[in-house]
Amino acid sequence: IPHDDEPTFEYIRTGHTLGMFQIESPGQRELIGKMQPTEYSDLIADISLFRPGPMKGNMIAPFIEGKNGEGPRTELHPRFRHFLRDSYGVVIYHEHVLHILHECMGVTLAEADELRRSLEKNADAIEADFRTKTAKRMDDRGRRLYSARDIDRIWEVLRGFGSFGFCKAHGAAFAVPTYQSAWLKTHYPAEFLAGILTHDPGMYPRRLLLAEARRMGVGILPLDINISGESYHVEQDKNGRYGIRLALTELAGISQAELRRIVEGQPYH
Repeated sequence: IPHDDEPTFEYIRTGHTLGMFQIESPGQRELIGKMQPTEYSDLIADISLFRPGPMKGNMIAPFIEGKNGEGPRTELHPRFRHFLRDSYGVVIYHEHVLHILHECMGVTLAEADELRRSLEKNADAIEADFRTKTAKRMDDRGRRLYSARDIDRIWEVLRGFGSFGFCKAHGAAFAVPTYQSAWLKTHYPAEFLAGILTHDPGMYPRRLLLAEARRMGVGILPLDINISGESYHVEQDKNGRYGIRLALTELAGISQAELRRIVEGQPYH
């Protein structure tokens, strides 16, 4: 599946994301609508932003503004520009936090990761050390790299982020099935929804997924003793229109043994 299929992203941008992995909740649909993703990396950012840390640090609005060109890009500090380029200057990923601590405190990235892990519960204990070491950082001419105002602003972001964010690789791994499910719903809506209905309707009841199928022009075919089986499946009528045939599991109170017996006896007269 190509990761640059424009019809897929066009469909994602509509907000009709029911059934799509990670981006079907009401909050995610609102975020997707505002973000208007255009590429795979936007899905990584979306999944990573929809976390307590970035929300607490008020990172969502600046990212959306930067991506959509609705305002000046947020710049926490000029020295962070090279490693915050992938997020329009917004701190989203664990890697961003590591680089900030590395740049500000002069610690190694491994030491920075230990500090990041401690931010959630021991932020107060880290703060004094952070401020002291960052204030001592000098350039080649002996001038301070970070002013007191810089330090206040940077620490506020770090404290808000805590350890609640994602590493980028984690977000990228989650974005794979997100994109795959979006691609399938875009190009094979009947088959995709039939699979969702059969295996796991997710966070929404079946009736909403059936309504979504109807909205997309996919017909819902009734139970038929000779056609329905153990799973929902797709049929094509004489006019070439696709529909989802309801499964026998829709029968209230039917047992697995009864279901198998009916299927084995097909067809009936």
